[in-house]
Parts: sequence; structure tokens; C-alpha cells
Amino acid sequence: MPSIFKTSTPLSASAEVMFGFHSDPSNLREVMPPTLKLIRLETDGPAQEGRLIELHCRDWWIIPMRWTCRWKTVQPPHLLADEIVKGPFALFVHEHRFEARGADRCVMHDTITYQWGRSWWGRLVSETGVRLYLTMLFRYRHHRTRKWAEAARVPVT
Repeated sequence: MPSIFKTSTPLSASAEVMFGFHSDPSNLREVMPPTLKLIRLETDGPAQEGRLIELHCRDWWIIPMRWTCRWKTVQPPHLLADEIVKGPFALFVHEHRFEARGADRCVMHDTITYQWGRSWWGRLVSETGVRLYLTMLFRYRHHRTRKWAEAARVPVT
């Protein structure tokens, strides 16, 4: 049975601007915590359904992680979803939803549906260690995303 992690954050940028930011995989560097080092990122460009993203990272500076993800759903400017093709999870789907709140504001909702292993042990790890990791990771990512959105605002003259 999969686990679900959800978090949201208000942003001082439009849904269109934030969709554009998150649809470019090279922007991962902007939101990665200092403990997670991106070694290599390979993709053929911005979000497009079916397009692959390959990530090679080091977590806590020493733990190697390799992921291959595929853009599952791309519906500008409100929904981006990617899913794991190869990596440490049996199931991992990450959805970004952008809910407009006026011309220059939105709320970003992240939903992760994940499963680490398929036994009771995998469920235990998913609901304890992985959930704690996701909580810390997304707290940082949302902090960095808010900072980026504030810096990206164009003053109205």
C-alpha cells in the first residue's frame, strides 16, 4: 500500500511563473538542500510528457543516489507530475499543483505518492524514515522556492 506525503506553500509569483520554474529540471539546483549534492543531471529539455530526467546525487555528501524519472503529466500552468522509472523506490510519483491566487500569487501543492519496498518492512520504512526525510527536504525546498519567487517578482511601475 503506497504512502502519501502532502505539503503546500504560498508563493509571491503567478502559477505561470512557478510552472515555468518547476518545468525546467536545471532549476533543481536552486531548491536542493546543502546536504544533497547534484553530481549529474541529464534530460532533453523542459517538462514534456514522456521525457526522461536522470539524476545522480550524493546525499549527506556520501550516499550515492541514482534516479531516472519520466514526466507523467504536464498541464500548463497548473500541474506537473513526474514518476520514478528506476531508483530506490518501488513507487514514487511527485505532483506539483499550482493554484492561482490573483495575478501574481499562487499556492504550490506538492503531493508525493511513494512506496519503499513492498513488504511490511517497506511500509514501516516509508511511514517513518522516508516521511521524516520528505518533511525535512520539502521544508527546505519550499523555503528556497519562496525565496526564488520573491526574487523573480518584477516590480510594477
